[in-house]
Amino acid sequence: MVNAFESFPRLLSPLKIGNVLFRNRMFAAPVNSADIISDGQPSLESVAYFERKAMGGAAAVTYGEADVDPEDYREGPYPREITRMSNYNYARLASAVKRQGAVPVLELCFAGIHARMYTGGDKPAWGPVDMDLPFGKKVAAMSEDKILQIINEFGNAAFAAKNAGFEMICLHGAHGFGLQQFMSPTINTRTDRWGGSPENRCRFAVMAIDQIKQRCGLDFPVEIRISGTEIVKEGYGIEEGCRIAEQLDGHADIIHVSVGAIQRFGAETMSRTHVSMFYPHGVNVEYAAAVKKHVKKSLVATVGGLSDPYQMEQILATGKADIIYMGRELVCDPEFPNKVRRGLVDEIRRCMRCLNCFAEGVFHGDLVCAINPEIGREREVYRALPTPLKQRVLVIGGGITGMQAAITATKNGHEVVLCEKSGELGGKILCEAEVPFKQDLHHYILLQRSLIAKSRIDLRLNTEVTPEYALAEGPDVIIAAVGSVPETPDIPGVNNHNVYQAIDVYKNPSLVKGKVVILGAGFVGTELAIYLKDFGIDAEIVEMLGDISDGGNSTHKMAINDMIAQKNIPIHFNAKAIEITHDGVKCLGQDGEIFYRADAVILAVGMKPLYDEALKFSLSSKDFHMIGECRKAANILYATSTAYAASRLIGRF
Repeated sequence: MVNAFESFPRLLSPLKIGNVLFRNRMFAAPVNSADIISDGQPSLESVAYFERKAMGGAAAVTYGEADVDPEDYREGPYPREITRMSNYNYARLASAVKRQGAVPVLELCFAGIHARMYTGGDKPAWGPVDMDLPFGKKVAAMSEDKILQIINEFGNAAFAAKNAGFEMICLHGAHGFGLQQFMSPTINTRTDRWGGSPENRCRFAVMAIDQIKQRCGLDFPVEIRISGTEIVKEGYGIEEGCRIAEQLDGHADIIHVSVGAIQRFGAETMSRTHVSMFYPHGVNVEYAAAVKKHVKKSLVATVGGLSDPYQMEQILATGKADIIYMGRELVCDPEFPNKVRRGLVDEIRRCMRCLNCFAEGVFHGDLVCAINPEIGREREVYRALPTPLKQRVLVIGGGITGMQAAITATKNGHEVVLCEKSGELGGKILCEAEVPFKQDLHHYILLQRSLIAKSRIDLRLNTEVTPEYALAEGPDVIIAAVGSVPETPDIPGVNNHNVYQAIDVYKNPSLVKGKVVILGAGFVGTELAIYLKDFGIDAEIVEMLGDISDGGNSTHKMAINDMIAQKNIPIHFNAKAIEITHDGVKCLGQDGEIFYRADAVILAVGMKPLYDEALKFSLSSKDFHMIGECRKAANILYATSTAYAASRLIGRF
């Protein structure tokens, strides 16, 4: 435990903006929930999710991307709409955040050229100029009357938000949205008072901020998010970002500096806007620091891959920013601010930036986390449940799944025995312990070990459990978390001396030298190719399918594609390996046989669940659960969520 007030004096210092007091400098970044119900309002599950962040000690909690353009409004869940009087869940959300001591913030958004992506329809979207978008979509240049209408609608939406109980407004002027489209010389080539000079290009945003101040009061805080740089080579750089900030200075109370290009979904811009594991923590702080040198009145906030409170304190101490925003870190550990204040920094669960939260939210409507099985399930987690009848629980397997199961079961008052056949907890994923971009994952494993060491769990390492051993322990419940093993394809030459499993090469990259071919373009194979580049080893990847296999996490696939492009790693799709020789791999492609020369061949073709190993224990106790990869070869999210779900209800039903 550290003395928080000595170690983090700036991070913990309160801040007053207008008539609103913020309890510290740790703000929850704008995040929207995909769980939207009819008429564009958050569900009650979403309300509970945002309240949980406030419970964790964040100074401000922002609900993201409420649309301001009435032309976008329609029946159904999208877009998010604050101005509809019957959308009471916005008021419920603001009230829930406030009662936990945080400031509720609503982010207002004009989508501009991207509007039809959200709302559909054949009408052209609005933008600074006439444009043709991919897939045949049209953009019409906004008339002066339309611009003034949207400025007025920003005021209407802000006033509705204030009446609903929100205490600050954030304008989304970053990540390729409408205000950025006008601020950016990349696409704004207008020659009237809305284009040309930085002053003209920023006029839309400045007038929108001023309109909100006029409607809601000069003491009502207004923030604007900007892209300090558009990252991509055809976009503007930080010099232009500073010019934009100078125009906004004194109008917005906070200039919140992110990054992002107009075309929002390119691999590089997505990986920098939502900082992937392949970039350093705080990689975008430098842009906030540059903006800070150019503004005189507004506060400056920074965001992007931040999870270390010591780094955050240093950012504030050196004057690079006034406020720290966290997005995914507060999904991973909403208690982060409370843990900082209490000096429990060693217990912070650091976001490993796997982007599962993003992908699950977009495609399944759930904002969940791979290593926090409670987030997104707040109404389930905090509802009243029957007091559990104490059980004796035997957990077999000390990997990520087994550790989570044991921790959850012991928190619920059960007597837990955790057996692991090796000499350490962590499982197969320990093979990535030295991988630079997996250090947050390894930190999580060490944290789980620490929690187990501090608990009442009876940990037995170097203990291989048999059915007889299990029966002798007399458990009421057995949880089998015995995992999986790497698949070995049934092809000639697979047992040659130059063939290795990916798990072994992760542990010891020196096993391979010369020209390397990796079989399998899932995340295991592609990340291994990226890692091997650190050792000067050039690997090419052979994949039998037509694309990278993302396992449902298409957002991390974008991050992979970003690195594949940067590091110039060849991938051969639609090529099925049919034989491994001592000097390469023979494949069958769309145009017939092709040979890829290789000194070493690495297998990354998936994992095989240990069903039979787990089922051996099904008759050894009255209750039996198979969890994690022995049930289905999947990912860490699946491992922790199945572990948590099985353990939480033991003895209750």
